[in-house]
Amino acid sequence: MGMDVLEKVKESVKYPLFSCVIPVKGEKPFFRDALSSLESQGMGDALEVVVQDGDVEQDSGQSDALNKGFAKAKGEWLFWLNADDVLLPGALKKVLDRINRIDRINWIAGDTVYLDEKGIVKDVRCDARWRPWFGKKLSVWTGGPSAFFRRELWERRGGFDAGLKYVMDIDLWTRWAKEGERFVGLGDYAWGFRMHGGSKTMGGVNSAAQTAERHAIDEKNGVASFGFWRNMSRAASLLDGSWAKRRRDSKSLRGKAYSEIGT
Repeated sequence: MGMDVLEKVKESVKYPLFSCVIPVKGEKPFFRDALSSLESQGMGDALEVVVQDGDVEQDSGQSDALNKGFAKAKGEWLFWLNADDVLLPGALKKVLDRINRIDRINWIAGDTVYLDEKGIVKDVRCDARWRPWFGKKLSVWTGGPSAFFRRELWERRGGFDAGLKYVMDIDLWTRWAKEGERFVGLGDYAWGFRMHGGSKTMGGVNSAAQTAERHAIDEKNGVASFGFWRNMSRAASLLDGSWAKRRRDSKSLRGKAYSEIGT
């Protein structure tokens, strides 16, 4: 599954097929898990890990750190992983399989599982799929580290707005979509998002700032934050089966360790 591309990379290419950027700063209580989840992908030299250490190389925040990290990366395909999150087992081989089966694909989006501090599944989100109004009336949502994209796309379309702290990923995807790029859904879970008190997007401490930033980027990109089109998106999740899949998978996966997902 996807191994023909991987073997060619190992045999003939100087540069890795995948590059993962991990922005880190301050305490890193889950960093070992993040690294282990990448090592367990079985990619060997075909996976490059770029640790962008904000304690060593000063940056103005996560967006700036990611931009700097991707500037250093050498891989054909790029993605990132937060230092407190994990890449789920087999995720990169599933991405390889998609690359092999679809000609000239540039952008792949997977689904997300939500983990507690111990890495146990609490919930899932499985709506990383393209709908016709994405990029027109709605911002494009897919969890940041569950997205994989070609270096060429990053260089041609541009990276993160360094001024954004919380929703830089939604802003980037929406900009790309409005410029005519489309992602292909992986159709499987790729990213484990760890929910813990130290996370900048959890606990409600920064919720007002997150909401304000989200409204600002929606206005800038000319898409709707709420209202009719948001309700249409929810209705679409009922029609295309993603709502039912989330209910089913939440029930079957809840309580499992992330290391069991995809195995």
